[in-house]
Amino acid sequence: MGTKDRSYVSWVRVSTKKQGESGLGLEAQKAINRYFMNGHEPIAEFVEVYSGTKLDRCTELQRAIAYAKANDAMLVIAKADRFRNAKDALEILDEMGEENIRFCDAPSSSRLILTMLFAVYEHQAIIGRINTKLALDVRRKQIAEKGGFTSKNGVWRTSLGRPEIPKEHILKMAEASAQSRRDSALNDDGYQNAKKVARDMRERGATLKEICATLNSLEGMTPRRNGKWATGQISRMLGNTVN
Repeated sequence: MGTKDRSYVSWVRVSTKKQGESGLGLEAQKAINRYFMNGHEPIAEFVEVYSGTKLDRCTELQRAIAYAKANDAMLVIAKADRFRNAKDALEILDEMGEENIRFCDAPSSSRLILTMLFAVYEHQAIIGRINTKLALDVRRKQIAEKGGFTSKNGVWRTSLGRPEIPKEHILKMAEASAQSRRDSALNDDGYQNAKKVARDMRERGATLKEICATLNSLEGMTPRRNGKWATGQISRMLGNTVN
């Protein structure tokens, strides 16, 4: 928990815009930060979406630091691994002072602990790279000796990397998707109602432009995709309804 009753500023970071929009990773970091705020809400919360390695480009972090210093608040960071290495983390530590910053995954936010923590991170990264290389070497040997291997999902593979999808299969998938969208549109209640109105108006001698204007003025009959009927769409629709 925090060392004393005071104000807090929260900073969280994800690597991609998609993660930021979905909340993936952000909510967990926010929850961790709040746990270490003695039940208090932060006076400000800064969200960083950045995948690079240059600390000076973390604009939200710079804003969080400035805000915390201006309001005599403690800067709370859920995970030290949001930084590239110990050097970056220690730069922030020096700027804020040990009493004014908290890395929630560290036993204490001191130079010694952070240095040790990043040494562990680096060791884990090295072990991960070694394990990956060994696993790939095993697969290459299986390919050379047996012509292939069985993947984790039970598929027989004859090469490493992502399997190539045949072009004809991609075209079939695209056509199936397009047909599904067409079927969905044709079966839509609004579309069916629009067909009836268009057919009745056409039988009474209305032009395509007149039918188009009428359908666009009626609630619940606008097409799904564009939101407005066009004469070309009306023509195709009437062609589908002529017996």
